[in-house]
Amino acid sequence: MLPTTLVTRIAIIVSAVFVALAGVCFGTLAWADASTDDKLPARAKIAGIDVGGMSKQAALQRVGKRLGSLITRPVTIELADHEYTLKAKDAGVRADVEGAVERAYGSGREGSFITRGWREISGEAKPTDEKVPIAVDRSAVNAFVGRIQRKERRAPVDASLSLTLTSVTVKEAKPGRRLAARDALVARLTRRLTSNTEDRTIRARTVEVKSKVTEDELFDKQSSAVTVSRDQRRVRLFKRGDLVKTYTVAVGSAEYPSPTGHFAVQTKQVNPAWNVPTSSWAGSLGGQTIPGGAPNNPLVARWIGFAGSVGFHGTKSSGSLGTAASHGCVRMDVDDVIDLFKRVDIGTPVLVA
Repeated sequence: MLPTTLVTRIAIIVSAVFVALAGVCFGTLAWADASTDDKLPARAKIAGIDVGGMSKQAALQRVGKRLGSLITRPVTIELADHEYTLKAKDAGVRADVEGAVERAYGSGREGSFITRGWREISGEAKPTDEKVPIAVDRSAVNAFVGRIQRKERRAPVDASLSLTLTSVTVKEAKPGRRLAARDALVARLTRRLTSNTEDRTIRARTVEVKSKVTEDELFDKQSSAVTVSRDQRRVRLFKRGDLVKTYTVAVGSAEYPSPTGHFAVQTKQVNPAWNVPTSSWAGSLGGQTIPGGAPNNPLVARWIGFAGSVGFHGTKSSGSLGTAASHGCVRMDVDDVIDLFKRVDIGTPVLVA
């Protein structure tokens, strides 16, 4: 059995050695921790870019350079035979590289100096890969797509009648077009601008916009048309583009010519009253209303108004037919005006030329 004094001395020596070793260990860990104080973790990546062991400034430069070369490229929209290009700066593209670097650095500073030092010495640091948030000015993207939408838009053209004195033809309807899925295109463009993908091309399309009125619909809605030839003193009635009736009429005199132009039937009356205009030719009747059927009412049987106070009406002066004798109206044989009255509707086109 060892003397008590020897045991005491051995214990002191062991304790001293242990303290020394502990000091060395702690010192080594502290040194290892200190050596990484301004560096990112050994196995750190940012947006897939290796920045392990780099300083924050060096990591910021590397990531900014490599990522910037990707996200600053323009994105092109291909649409039929047109291309529209949006530059990254015009779209307000911006990447928060600094924030990603700070997060990567912060992950390496987690824990105490002992755990940090041990990770450095042992190489047990976990691999990390911080994402870089990329933002875009959505209003700028929206405005860009809006410009494409306006440029690509074609309004549909409805079928319409083309009248001459001797023919009625139809100008064919033409479909229009519009940009397809506008909101979806904005979303696709935003995603492409905020990614580092190599593909910077988006394919878009247009869709057809049908006209509201086709040729058949036009004739179904308004099948008749009337033309008045002042020189020939002829009224022609067309049905679905075909000439179906011709009437001999009287038109306005040289002093009171029938108005020329494109009109439409505005009013229809049976045995119309005559509101006498306050004109010198009306004499004492000016301003009066002569009842329908009265002997002094020149508007006989029917009235088909198409230009305010001017219209088709039957006449007692059958001898004037084929001449220019009226005060602007189109006089017709009584049977003819009754026949025309049945064949036209409010809105029927009328051409006087």
